Parts: sequence; structure tokens; C-alpha cells
Amino acid sequence: MIGGHPCLAPIHAIPNVSKVVDVGCGTGVATVQLATLFPSAKVYGLDISNVPDVAQQMAPKNVTWVVGDVLDIDTERLDKDRDNAQGDSVMSTEIFTPGGLDYIFGRMLFLGINNWTRYFSTAARSLSSGGIMEHQDLDWKFYRVNTSECLSDDWEWHRHVVSAAETAGLSVHAGSAAALHMQKAGLEVISVQQFEFSFVPSSKTPDSQPMGRYVQAKLIPQYPELLRKMLGAKGFAGEELKRLTKTALRDLASEEGVHQKYTVTIGRKP
Repeated sequence: MIGGHPCLAPIHAIPNVSKVVDVGCGTGVATVQLATLFPSAKVYGLDISNVPDVAQQMAPKNVTWVVGDVLDIDTERLDKDRDNAQGDSVMSTEIFTPGGLDYIFGRMLFLGINNWTRYFSTAARSLSSGGIMEHQDLDWKFYRVNTSECLSDDWEWHRHVVSAAETAGLSVHAGSAAALHMQKAGLEVISVQQFEFSFVPSSKTPDSQPMGRYVQAKLIPQYPELLRKMLGAKGFAGEELKRLTKTALRDLASEEGVHQKYTVTIGRKP
């Protein structure tokens, strides 16, 4: 979808990269790729859950896996009392130290971050001068192929999902709002690129076809469970939940090239 590369940041322009973190590393695939790109750096894969054993086994020696939530880092307390941080987590004492990171990578965090101001502030504090942050994420709306014509505004189930997301404190603009968050955190935005995260392959957008096939094979089968959690939080259950789920799967397959906007935002610390 983005040219077969895990990242779009000008990583070769970052001098002497010594510490990198993949936030919300999930399966650990991107972490392993980053460790290969930066063989001399210490690369952390951070997630709230353990990565699969297969990723741990294939990871280069410069990878360290850490279980934790980046939002748990209390930067204000740490800045006031740096001398008494011995009992703090690895996140605070090793990874997100002031000016200690050269590259921060994160993608598909839209279901996990409910305080974007805190997240980007923590990241900016932790970047070295000239360090790079790359954020890849989705907005929640769905569009017609190769256009910005929104389809999901007319979808009942989607309105309920968006309402559930907002109730949970999640942003429905996790991709497109990243540039503003970076600027507010004091980073210089150097690049914003948008791609089609396709749910159905389309001949009109050849570059998005692999993503469409991946979504059909891997993500669509998981969608009923996602909808159960999101719609269940709004009180939907039983036959009504089944009806909304059936409608959602129909809408998502309603035409070729149905997609979400996937935004890659890159910022640099002055």
C-alpha cells in the first residue's frame, strides 16, 4: 500500500541512530524490519500484550520486547523528580527518556490511544534533536474508490460504531489529525501522505489491491468480534447486533475499492 516499505521516514538522513521504538508493535513484524534497517541501534517493540513467540524467535539480537502502555508514563512527575525513578518501568527509565530516542514509529494505534495529546507530548519529549517520529493511522470513515466521496455517512451501523469510539475517548481522525498533534507537541511536520486502505480490491487502484486482498483474508473475519465489542458498549445485543453486523459486512463489500484513508505523518524535533 505504501510501496512495500514499513516506513516512509527519511531514516537514512538520521545520523547515528542508537535507539528506536515501535509503539504498539502488535505482531512484532515492523519491529523486526526496523531492527534490520538499524542494525547498530537498540530497537524496542512496545505493546500492551506480549508479541507472538514466532516474532520473538526471529527477531535480531538488537530487539528488546517490552509490555506496557505508553500512556502510563507520567512525564510531569519524572521531569520534577528524575533522581527517584529507580522503581519506574522500562518505558520510563530506558525507552522514553528525555531526548533519548532517534526514531519513534507507530501505526494503527486508533483502537489503543485515548489521549493523543499525551501520546505526542511524551514522544516529542523523548526525541533527540533532529529525531524523527512517524505515525501511520486510519480515519474511521469509508470512501468510494479513488475519491473522497464518503459512503459511511449513510451507514447506520457505522454511526453507532463512531459513537462508541467517541464514548471510549478514541479519535475517529487518528490519521488525519496527527499533523496538528505533532505541531502542538513542538515537532516540525516534514511530510503528510495519504493512501487508500482498501477493503475490496479494485482495478482502479492497483497499488491498493494487495491491501484489499489482505483485508478480505485477515481483517474481515475479525470484524464481527470488533463490532460485538464496539456495538456492545452501546447496548446492542442479540438479534439487533446480528442485524447490524450483517449490514456492516454487506456495506463493506458493497463495491470495489471501498476504503478508509490511511495517513502517514512524519515529524522532526528541531
